Amino acid sequence: MVSKAVIRYIEELMNPYSIYYSDGVLNSEGMTLLRIIAREVLREYPNLKQRFAKARRRRDYEYVSSSSMK
Repeated sequence: MVSKAVIRYIEELMNPYSIYYSDGVLNSEGMTLLRIIAREVLREYPNLKQRFAKARRRRDYEYVSSSSMK
């Protein structure tokens, strides 16, 4: 089960106006948050590894928000 803290982190990344984006792209704090989310989620869902890897490469809001927990 994914913790409530991770759920809150995901909700933060779903907001394009959060402090974790700069010009529609994850900034360094956002990348750190994505790394924390990935670590927790991949423990239970290792099949999502490729999605998180691509989200780290692309870093844009559209991809990150569509792939965080799908």
